[in-house]
Amino acid sequence: MEGKSRELSAVPVDFTRSDYGFSIAMLVCGFLYWNLIRFESLGAGVSIFAVLLCLVTGIYLQKNGMKQTRESLVYLAIVAISAGSFLLFDNVEIKALNFLFLSLSFVYWIAVTTERRLEGKLSAGIMGDGINQLLLVPFYNFNCGISGIKNRWGKNMGGRRVLQSLIGILIFLPVLMIVISLLMNADAAFEHLIGTIRFSISEDIMENIMQMLLGIPVACYLFGLVYGNLHNRHTEHITLTTLEKAWATLRFVPGITVYSALTVLNVVYLVFFLSQTTYLFSAFGNQLPEAMTYAEYARRGFFELCTVAGINLCVIGAAHLLTSRGTGADGLQGKGEGTQEPPKALKAETVVLCIFTVLLIATALRKMVLYIDYYGLTQLRVYTTWFMLVLFIVFVIVILRQFKRFNGTKIAAVSFIVCFLLLCYANVDGFIAKYNIDRYLDGSLENLDVMALGQLSDAAIPPMFDLYGKTRDEELKMELRRAILGTSRGGFLGYEDEGSSRVGVYYEYEESYKTFRDFNVQTYKANQIREWIKEKEVPSSNP
Repeated sequence: MEGKSRELSAVPVDFTRSDYGFSIAMLVCGFLYWNLIRFESLGAGVSIFAVLLCLVTGIYLQKNGMKQTRESLVYLAIVAISAGSFLLFDNVEIKALNFLFLSLSFVYWIAVTTERRLEGKLSAGIMGDGINQLLLVPFYNFNCGISGIKNRWGKNMGGRRVLQSLIGILIFLPVLMIVISLLMNADAAFEHLIGTIRFSISEDIMENIMQMLLGIPVACYLFGLVYGNLHNRHTEHITLTTLEKAWATLRFVPGITVYSALTVLNVVYLVFFLSQTTYLFSAFGNQLPEAMTYAEYARRGFFELCTVAGINLCVIGAAHLLTSRGTGADGLQGKGEGTQEPPKALKAETVVLCIFTVLLIATALRKMVLYIDYYGLTQLRVYTTWFMLVLFIVFVIVILRQFKRFNGTKIAAVSFIVCFLLLCYANVDGFIAKYNIDRYLDGSLENLDVMALGQLSDAAIPPMFDLYGKTRDEELKMELRRAILGTSRGGFLGYEDEGSSRVGVYYEYEESYKTFRDFNVQTYKANQIREWIKEKEVPSSNP
């Protein structure tokens, strides 16, 4: 039965008027993908593209009987929230991760709306859903849009000729542009002739042509994804049965082998905790080991424990994936988490290892709090702390899952989504600048590293500007001015000696966004502050 349904799903579906309209719309979206999205800035262009793509796709699915359900609207809301941050915030590092998250969320929204998930819910089957939706469905249906347009246009001789002409012009246009440009450079009369008929050969035109050409594979991918899911074409290459068979094949390691390895690892951690109790837990008493500074103690211990926690998560995953379960494996459907229940010995070893890891994470977080109390915040400290908090949640879920059967994958995925969106909207750079400046003003932070603030994104400008207006320290004021005018896409150049002290050197800022594609609210506000400083405050020497 499964083979028969797979065979039927591969049969081409009649290309309707809505399919034809959607294929044209996807060609436009393919062009807009490269035209609106600027990967060096990831600004408002991403938000605009996401809105247009979701709007066109939603209308197409609605016209073909795929209405939005309560669950699909939740995932559409996640897409919208993710897309909105590109318009508001300026942190490029977070936005790069968010762009990947946005892309994955859109793909999953399509799977939910068209009801093509393996289990019909967020579960362990998401691994199979990922392979299906990201690779198999879009690429197996990759040529459907182009073939549909070609067949529809090719029904009459006139349409076929127009299509062939357009293809020929599109392919030959770059060559034509180059030839005309060379002839213009070779002959002034021909250049004047071209100028009189207002035929402009520009980099913008060439860029648009490249965007159209590069947009074709993007359009084919997007159309193949939506069209394949809508019409159930090539969606059954991975099923619950094949996924369970793959997992069963991997479960070849005897249980005693895995339990012995985990026991040894747990004994090592026990000895480690007993022998390093003073060193590891001194952070909770705000005490430093002898001959160590706060930086050496917190930084070294933190990253060591982060690595250990990551390794432990991989070890637990591998143990549950490889341990033999014997006969009578249950299928995925209707079993909560979606796999056969692990042996009790494996559960016990997992709980012990998770407890050790949670203790390590708690110790690492306390070390970082101690480090932040003494030295203030940086991007790396915020990101690693966030990552450890996410790991902490995951390990707690794993511990609870060993005692009670529930959909741990769903809880872990939802927790990650919430944590990641909170990170996107937390205004990390602005919070770092405000936190460090407030601590400096109340005297709890001895030194304010203005150079470090100058390397943050434009989100850090308003707190620095507030301090710039309050401080009467002329040296600090000048350093803040340098940082504010230089904070634009890595404006910090280095240090130079000025008298008996070292000061930071920045390049003067240029507009961080040149078009609406690069726009974001934080950069807009930062540029207003810069312009005010340059107009109202004329320094005695140019920084």
